[in-house]
Amino acid sequence: MKLTTLRAERYRSLKHVDTSFGGLSVLIGTNASGKSNVLDALRFLSEGVRAKDFADSVADRGGVLHLAWKGEVVGEVSVETHYEDEGKRYAWTVGLRRAGGGFATWERLYQIHDGGSPGHLLEANAGKAWWYSTQAKSNRVSLALAPTACALAVASADESFPARRLGAFVQRWGFFDPSPPLLRRASNVLDADRLDTFGRNLAARLYALKKGPDGGEAFNRIVTATRRVLGVPEQLDLRESDIDGRVYFVQREPGLSYDVHQVGASSGTLRILAMMTALFGEADASLVGVEEPENHVHPSALRAFAEYLRDASERVQILVTTHSPLLLDCLPKAEEVAVVRRTQDGTTIEREQHPEAIDAALDASGFGLGEFYETKGFGA
Repeated sequence: MKLTTLRAERYRSLKHVDTSFGGLSVLIGTNASGKSNVLDALRFLSEGVRAKDFADSVADRGGVLHLAWKGEVVGEVSVETHYEDEGKRYAWTVGLRRAGGGFATWERLYQIHDGGSPGHLLEANAGKAWWYSTQAKSNRVSLALAPTACALAVASADESFPARRLGAFVQRWGFFDPSPPLLRRASNVLDADRLDTFGRNLAARLYALKKGPDGGEAFNRIVTATRRVLGVPEQLDLRESDIDGRVYFVQREPGLSYDVHQVGASSGTLRILAMMTALFGEADASLVGVEEPENHVHPSALRAFAEYLRDASERVQILVTTHSPLLLDCLPKAEEVAVVRRTQDGTTIEREQHPEAIDAALDASGFGLGEFYETKGFGA
């Protein structure tokens, strides 16, 4: 299954946005252009499916008022996403409507048929929900939910619900913006099911992967990939603290007589290690979003990292935000790049209309994609 389209209405800076995604999509723009809001809109959906409710996700973003476009009084926010799955196509919309001092959700899910009317599979409004089920009378299951509930998550538990794979797909999305201060922390070995967004449980996740059913293959690949990008670590050892049982790691670096503790590792090493864990250690992930991978990383390392992005995109859908034209120089396909700009009317996202022609022109000139977009004033 693949995410193909995002249409957002009044979600933060995304006042009116309609953009598409492929196996690898790179969003480039300046600060405050809205790149991160694209990933956040998708993360919002995934959190709602996992929790079966959007209340906590809205609260974590400051409430519905702070989730909405700030350029006018907004009564409703909506995020529509489209998907393809083995010849089947779906459109799922989630809306948030202000209700008193809080909010209520509404949802619609359709299966799209070529040349015919869409098949209506699910509808929910402020807790009154139904979905299509071949095992129910009149092929409908009706249920009263909480006003902020995620109906898709509830319906996906029904084995006869025709779009239950969609719920599982969205639930397995992962978004990562590793933070060096948090990456330096030891972590609880029980907190290792999946890598935290900011990398707070990096050591515990690596510990679990090293002892995983694949014999540590994913762990070894992560360490090897990090070493090929940065030259370190030569070796990475996981250890449990004698004081509190938390897990940390030490790494061997060239030319040193003693190992470097996790708290003393460079920010770039920790970031790359975490991003490689996101790309190759989260085997169940169906989509991986990475925020600004160039942060804390020397420009000369970006080409090798870009090769791993491309490698991972053969297995899982990858979305990347960046400020860096240098990263684009390492990605040779114009169709994978979207330029994000901030205007008085909110964020805009633009893709080239004829990417093949741009690829051919760049091949002939010897210029890279980053140089091309710099001449166009990306994000300006």
